[in-house]
Amino acid sequence: MLQQLTLEGKPIEYRPYRHITLNEQSAFCDFLCALGIYGDKLKDLLWCSSEYCKYDCVQDSTHIKKVKYLACGLRGLCPRCSMAYAHKRAEIMYQWIKQNLADNLNFDLKMNQIVLTLPKGIHETLDKKTFSKMIREFMARYGIEAYGYSIQYRHSKNPLGSRFLHCHILSLNFKESNGKLIENEYYFDVQKMRDVWKSIIEKYTKSVIESDVNIFSEYVSVKQKKPKVVHLLAYLYRYPIQDLFQVQIRDRSIDYLESEQFESDYTILQIESMKNEPKNLTWCGLLTSTKREYLIGLIQCTINELVVWKNINQLVKLLDEKSKTCRDCGAFYSEIPYDVGKYDGDNEPT
Repeated sequence: MLQQLTLEGKPIEYRPYRHITLNEQSAFCDFLCALGIYGDKLKDLLWCSSEYCKYDCVQDSTHIKKVKYLACGLRGLCPRCSMAYAHKRAEIMYQWIKQNLADNLNFDLKMNQIVLTLPKGIHETLDKKTFSKMIREFMARYGIEAYGYSIQYRHSKNPLGSRFLHCHILSLNFKESNGKLIENEYYFDVQKMRDVWKSIIEKYTKSVIESDVNIFSEYVSVKQKKPKVVHLLAYLYRYPIQDLFQVQIRDRSIDYLESEQFESDYTILQIESMKNEPKNLTWCGLLTSTKREYLIGLIQCTINELVVWKNINQLVKLLDEKSKTCRDCGAFYSEIPYDVGKYDGDNEPT
């Protein structure tokens, strides 16, 4: 059988997305070096994904080749590994939502993102416990029964700046009614949301707020707009080091080495603390693990069919197996690479 070739005459290869370019990777390492941190790990960050292994299909060596980039695995420190981790977690969660919920419900499942912020003077001092109560009351007032939220302390546009307490919420438009799941609202009046959120802030902080509070809201179809849903999930699973990379290297919106707010010891301390701050979703209402059997029962009553539920571990296993199988025939790739080498920059992200 003739081998499949590209227009350039090379074997067709399946290559994973690299997330950042070699130049960006080098520039970020230079930035860390200038600060004098991660000294013994800088060589690992600089080396990350600079070498590859290529694998053949065990059934037919003319099939699409698999390329694997060797990564340092230092998520929380390495932007590339942190991005890869966030997107893998997002893909797993997307498949959980799609296969268990969107594919079984008889209406178009929407994911709605709501961002709740606080007025200046409050987000610097409010404690997490009180903020969590405020978030849950806000969602209860809107009758949203299926959602998750992530409380964050850094502004993505200035991750080394002062404390910026805010919350990202991802909700799904279904609720329980008479033992079944029915479609819930997903499009909201943003001005009304501001008024409700403002009243909750005043209630819990015992303060009077003169100006409007800021709220952001958007929605997207789970089945029809997968890339956007995965993006929303990955944003909440990201590590703060990604924001620092985005600001300092990719956008160049702030140069922390020259910024007026730059203080060497403070900056180093902030960056060091980032590696222990992964962002996680807290699932609430019908999406909590304690209500799993109840949720499955509601879906089965809604569609009058037995639901085959997939848990997270099953989905992780399925995705891992998929990564090891040939795109042409489904057979496994060989465990031993047929080629190893130095990455030459021919698969840089755009």
